[in-house]
This record gives sequence, C-alpha cells and structure tokens, in this order.
Amino acid sequence: MSAPEFNAVLIGATSAIATETARAMVAEKPCRLLLIGRDPAKLEAVAQDLRVRGATVEIQSADFLDPATDWKGMLQSFAVGRALDCVLVAHGELSDQSACLTEGQAFARSIAVNFTSAAFIASVAAEILATQGHGTLGVIGSVAGDRGRQSIFLYGSAKAGLDTFLEGLRHFHAGKPGVKIVTIKPGLIDTPMTADVKKGPLCTSAKKAGQLVWQAMHKGKPVAYIPGWWRWILLVIRLVPRAIFYRTRL
Repeated sequence: MSAPEFNAVLIGATSAIATETARAMVAEKPCRLLLIGRDPAKLEAVAQDLRVRGATVEIQSADFLDPATDWKGMLQSFAVGRALDCVLVAHGELSDQSACLTEGQAFARSIAVNFTSAAFIASVAAEILATQGHGTLGVIGSVAGDRGRQSIFLYGSAKAGLDTFLEGLRHFHAGKPGVKIVTIKPGLIDTPMTADVKKGPLCTSAKKAGQLVWQAMHKGKPVAYIPGWWRWILLVIRLVPRAIFYRTRL
C-alpha cells in the first residue's frame, strides 16, 4: 500500500524560498500541493516543476492586498475530504525604504504586504488547523524584525509586528497541542527579492534555505532562524547598547 499524500498549501508559492521548500517536501514524501500566488504563469511554471518531481499540484491565483479575498474558502476547498498537514505563508517584498518614508501609498503597501495580509492569512489558516485538531502553520518572518536597523527598519518593523502576532496566535491556540505555529526567520538569502542587496559570507542559497524551512516545519518548534546561527548573531545585535549601536551603519 502506498503512503498517503501529504497535503500542503504554499501561499506566495512563486517566491524562491517557498519553491525550494516545496521541492524539499516532494523529495521526502508523496505530496498533494496547492500553490497560491499572484501570477498564474509563474505559478504554473512552479507547478510543472513539482509535477515532474512526482507531486500532485493545483494552482490558485489571488490578490494578497484585497481584503475580500476568500482565503478561508480556498483552503477549505482544497481540504475537502482530507486534512491539511501544513500551510506555509511565504509572500512579502523588500520595498524601497527611502521612497516609502515619503510616499504614503508605498508605505501602506509595504506594511500591507509584509504584515497585514500575512497575519490575516495566518489567522485563517490557524483556525482551520485548530478545527481539524492538527497541522503545522509556517510563516516567513525575518531576522530584520529582531531590532530596528537604519538600513531596513520599515521592512523590519512589519516583520516585528508579524513576530508578535504569531506569538499571540500560538498563545491563542495553546490548548490545541496538535497545532504547531512556526515563525521562520531567514537571514540574508540569495533570492530575486534580494537581488539588489550586497551579498557577503553570511548569505545563504535559496535551496539551502528551503531545506531548512522544511526541517523547521517538520520539527514544529515555535521559532526557527534560517540558518540557525542567525539566532546568536541577532542576540548579540540586540544586546549592543544604544549609544554604541547608533554609531553603526547596520
């Protein structure tokens, strides 16, 4: 008898990290996947890649900034007759911070993409998992949320808000031990989103990041730094006194 399919939903599925996470899933077990994103053509390209690898894949385009988008309906429709094993919320964007600080619409969009929509989708997904009694929700945050730094504090503030929201969501669902909510905090990852960011020895490939994200969701611990050594780097950064920290150009 063949193993049952692992049912997973990836939201923001065309992001490099989400795509590599899906590949890591498919390499380990039979998977049935729902890929949700904004661009149907890109979604289909990712889906075809995963089908070649042996997965059963459906796609669904969605507007992440439209409050009327029926996230609950999409997830429940996919889960009819079967349970959801995991949901990964992986969308986001690295906006031009200088422009956002003086343009209201750009500022609002950055917060909406990186906090508001991700938090709401996570809330909906967590409720569905809690109703069925088990499952793992992974949400991509960032090490940028651990301390406000002049180079990236707008993006970081949205991710800090998401971090706090997910901690509260874990507390809210603490009475359902079968439900795991994982805050995933990547450091600098080599993806199209960071194409204009200067890379260095701390940069990690998208493939490695995807493998680590999948491992983190499998373990189900509340917070996972990707790679794990970012936890200690950010601990040091958080402990630097303000008088010294404000002299840096981090």
